[in-house]
This record gives sequence, C-alpha cells and structure tokens, in this order.
Amino acid sequence: MSDVAHQGAHTNGTVTCRWCGAENQIQGQPCAQCDRYIVELPSWVEQLPSQQKWLTRGRAIRIGVILIVLSFLVWLNYPFLPNPVTLIFKRPVTDLSSASQPGQWSMMGWDHQKTRYLPQVPSQPKGEVAWSRSLGLNTQSSPTVADGVIYLGAHFKVLALDANTGDLIWERDATGPVHSSPAVAGDSIYLGFLDHRIMAMERSTGETVWQIKTEDAVSASPTVSGGIVYVGAWDGFTYALDASTGKLIWKTQGAASVHSDIAVYEGLVYTTDTEGNYYSLDARTGQKRHRFRTSGGNTDSPVVDNGLAYFSSTGRIYAVDAKSREIPGELQFKKVWAQFWLWQVPGIPRPPGQKGGKWRISPDSRKAGIVSPPAVTSTALYAGDTQGVFYARDAVKGTKLWSFQADSAIVASPVVLDDLVYFGTRGGIFYALDRHSGDVIWQLSLGAPIEVAPAFAQGRFYVRTSDGQLHAIQ
Repeated sequence: MSDVAHQGAHTNGTVTCRWCGAENQIQGQPCAQCDRYIVELPSWVEQLPSQQKWLTRGRAIRIGVILIVLSFLVWLNYPFLPNPVTLIFKRPVTDLSSASQPGQWSMMGWDHQKTRYLPQVPSQPKGEVAWSRSLGLNTQSSPTVADGVIYLGAHFKVLALDANTGDLIWERDATGPVHSSPAVAGDSIYLGFLDHRIMAMERSTGETVWQIKTEDAVSASPTVSGGIVYVGAWDGFTYALDASTGKLIWKTQGAASVHSDIAVYEGLVYTTDTEGNYYSLDARTGQKRHRFRTSGGNTDSPVVDNGLAYFSSTGRIYAVDAKSREIPGELQFKKVWAQFWLWQVPGIPRPPGQKGGKWRISPDSRKAGIVSPPAVTSTALYAGDTQGVFYARDAVKGTKLWSFQADSAIVASPVVLDDLVYFGTRGGIFYALDRHSGDVIWQLSLGAPIEVAPAFAQGRFYVRTSDGQLHAIQ
C-alpha cells in the first residue's frame, strides 16, 4: 500500500508532493511520480519543532492551576507525610509489646490505650488482704505484674517480688526515688529514672540491658509497642527507642515537660505536657499530628477509646477526636478570625472552637478537681475528684450516669473488672462498686492514703499506700 505524502498547496488548487517534489499533483490522489498519497494536514503539523510555541496561554493557565492545587495539598499534608529517613533507616529490631496478657498487668494502665478495663475476669476479689509488705519510703511507682512477679520502683531501688507471697526475688540500687512504673516486654523491664536515664533491665536479675541519657529527669512510665519504647521526659521530649538496643528512633519536643505516660493506638501515640497541651504524634516517625491546648497543666496519661482521647487538665476531663489533625497555621488563622469577631466586624460569624474538641466534664463542686486519668469502657468512663465524688459518665457523650460520695479525695485512677469498678481514696479506703448503678459491693480500709493506681493480676489487686506498704487483695 502506498505511503501517505504531505504537500504544499498552490493557488490553482494543485499541490506539490512533499516526498518527491513533483508539482501540480491532486490532493487525495497518489503522486504521479512517487505513488504516495497526498493528504492535507493541520497547519501546526506543517511547522517545524523550532517554529512551534510550546507555552501557549491555555497551557500556562492549566499549569498554573495544577501548581496551585498541588501547593495547597502539600501545605495541608506535609507535616503528616512519613519521614522516609526514619521509616527506612530507623526500624525497630523486634516486635516487642508491653500489652498485658490475661492474668497479667504488665504496664501502667493495663493496655496500650490505658483504658484500665478488663471486660472478663474469672472471678472478682472479695476484699480480703492476702499479704502486705513494707517497701520503705513511698514513691509514685505503681506495680506491674507478669508471670507471677511484681516489678516496681521504690526509694533508691527497683524491686522484683513474688506475687503470691510478697517475698523479695531481687532488688537493684538506684540513685534516687523511682517514680516510673516498669513496663514488661519480652525478657526485659523498662523504666525511667530521675537521674536523666531510661533503662532496660533483665527481668530475671535486674541487670542492665541498655540505658540512654536524657536531658532531664524521667518520671513517666514507658509503653512498649511494635518493638519501640515510648516515654516522655522532663526535658519536653517524647522519646521512641528500639526496645532491643536502646537506639534512638525519634524524639519530638513539645512545649513543656512531659510527666505523663504515653498511650498508643492505631499508629498514633498520645501524650500531654505540664502546660496543658495534648498531642497526638505519628508512632513510627514522631511527626506531630494534632495539638489541643488548655489553660492548665496535665500530669497524667491520655486514655484512648471509642474514637476519643480523654485527658485531665484544669481539674476537668476533656474528650478530643483521637484522629483529628491540625493544619499548619490553623490556630493563627482562628485567632485573627476571633479578633475580627470580637470587634463585631459586619458579616464575621463566631469562630469555631479548637479542632477536635468534643466535650469536657467538670466536678460537681468548684472546689474539686479531677487529677487522674479515667478508666474507660465502650459505654462509660469512671473517675473521681479531690472532694471524694466518684463519677460514671457516658463515654461518648459525657452525660452523667451516676455519682457516689466516697470518704475522701480520689487522686488515683480506678480499674474496671467486668461489672465492677474499683478505686482507692486518700482516706485509705479501697472500694468495689457496681459499675452500672454505683452501689457499694464492699470496702476495705488499708490504713493509709492510696495515691497511685492499683494493678490487677492473677485474681488479686496489688495496692500501694503512702505509708510504704504494698497490699495484695483477693
């Protein structure tokens, strides 16, 4: 079949063959000389590449629109895009986790979300003291229990006790009081020290596996998830360390000291600082996702469940959307918006509240405050205040379910076991209530204030009192 020829047009309607140069050829017919068809092509085809204008007005407009859209998308998302250097070159060696298994309490708060809720237990404690042991001067370290051994910090030492008898298994000297509660993962326990250290220790002997230095004291309790140890320090950093080696994977600085424990859930870590800020960070890279600001300090861990993050600040409990993201510059924009609204500029509506905020609950008395994390189930949250009122609230809406007046201030978090909720007071009373009605099931006097959260394992509560005693309650 003949090839198609291009042509140059003459005024008399005939054309010149572009292939062989024969003149007076008829368009649409084969060239009489080279036998190639002669067809008419658009004018832009006739132009040489050097003669064509690439950047036309229409193309420039399209490119401009695309660049504006891409810039806007990058501005919205660049803080949340994973850091490729951390993802590729700073990977944890193991998949160690401190999440508690049945019959254990291997980290502060029981699970990574810090819910302090066990939906099923073989049996409920009856309120009888099985044994008590003196630990010396009191600290704020809550016990953790794994495989029949209790681990906790004490005054200038770390202890491992037999959970059945309270007998000493080993002790390790420390340079000061240990307020951090150990997290148990694999063959190691992890905890922080006031002498600016985070340490991994062998569970069986207390010997050092690794340690790193921080820039200030560490009183928070570690959380281990996906082979990474997460812990905050007074230097304002949240640290993520390889659980096996102690190597730094990332550290992210907040606005103030971090005394709170860290919750981990669905790829995010949650923490607070002492200036009233709540943060969610990418668990793998440490990149900031959301910051929620309050006017007071936070000293304890957020709790994450039901799509919400709950945390105490200014004596109240706040509920924030756990998946919320703060767009860069959003707060500054809202401040300007609020100023125009305050000036009553015509047409300016009332600005919205902080991103992610859902609700907050306050104690019944203005003199009271809620200073510890709640226990949270799928239907309710439970917390006490400094006037001794214990509250049950709807976990999603925050509405009141019931309240109970205890003997004195409640400053430690409760624990929920199936249909019962347990908590202690500064009056030394340990309570068991029906969590649906608030009715008292039993109460037990331990003779000294209860100021740290209890742990539950192997059918027993392990409760520390401020007189330096540790009690096992069955």
